[in-house]
Amino acid sequence: MKTTFKEKILLITFASLVLLAVLQYEAILKLISLLLGSVNSLLIGAIFAFVLNVPMKKLENLIEKVPFLKKSSRPLAIAGVLVAFALIVTGLVMIILPTLTTTISQLVSVTNEAIPKLVSALQENGVLSSKVGQEVNSYVSKFTGWDNVSSYVTSFLAGLATNVTGIFSNVLTLIMAFFFTLSILASKEHLQAMSSKLLVAIFPEKVVHNLTYVGEVIIDTYDRFLMSQIVEACIIGVLVFAGYSLSGIPYAAMAGILAGVLSFVPYIGPLSACLISALFVSVQNPLLALWSIVLFQIIQLIEGNVIYPRVVGQSVGLPTLFTLAAALIGGNLFGLIGMVFFTPIFAVIYRLVREWTYERLAEKSADEA
Repeated sequence: MKTTFKEKILLITFASLVLLAVLQYEAILKLISLLLGSVNSLLIGAIFAFVLNVPMKKLENLIEKVPFLKKSSRPLAIAGVLVAFALIVTGLVMIILPTLTTTISQLVSVTNEAIPKLVSALQENGVLSSKVGQEVNSYVSKFTGWDNVSSYVTSFLAGLATNVTGIFSNVLTLIMAFFFTLSILASKEHLQAMSSKLLVAIFPEKVVHNLTYVGEVIIDTYDRFLMSQIVEACIIGVLVFAGYSLSGIPYAAMAGILAGVLSFVPYIGPLSACLISALFVSVQNPLLALWSIVLFQIIQLIEGNVIYPRVVGQSVGLPTLFTLAAALIGGNLFGLIGMVFFTPIFAVIYRLVREWTYERLAEKSADEA
């Protein structure tokens, strides 16, 4: 097959761009980083808008059922979602921070009392020498004494004071992102129409059809994933809070919040919530900590096999192996946020590859027939 002059030019151009990217990859990465930093507020606002759009659509559909509120359904839905988000964040801060402060103080106190007693018992039984025991006690008093804790806090506050400019910049970025979020949510149909016209103007019809379908798959997958995770978070949080409260286990509210928030991270999140809650409970009662682990697993078993399938059903249809891979890869790349959002990304890729594979197999079967 002969290659046309136009195709040769395209191949040479592509090869030149690839060679330039390989030779100047550091400069290109710096340029990309600079460009992303300049639109940081817009990107954050777009991400928040994409996430908040899911519950906003549900709330907007409910408001539209009320005749005299139908014209104001969009502003009311945006306000409702933002208020709910603010209340959730405020509740998390007000419940978790005081509990964390109290538990750390109790943990320091218990450590200062328990470890010297343990060292003394080991010395009496001949397991530890007196020299090693003295070193252990001095090490514990060095790192758990309140003087050192206060010095750590003082140095932390001093670090904050020296980074006032960076903090102000981040706050300003979040404020700008908030306004971008409002703008995107309020005019999402207009933005969608503009994007469609731009695609039609640039690409052929087949490419536009494929890109539109991929976009629909992404939106559908994220809608189902986020709504199912929100419902699951509410269910598991309420069940853990009720179970811990009825069983007399302390920190029931904090355990419920941790279980709900970390349920967004598949498999790893619930296990982390269980262990963190047990660690807090063990400060007051080690036996209750063991019972909290057992109770948490029972609640998760009931929720996962009885309640969740009936209320939510399958969310993204991703096999367990790919779900774990998505959580691990996303966590290594972007931390907790990556662990949450890489699951639907893998689900989108899995669905598109599966559909393409079935289409190719159907075409080959048709050709062979």
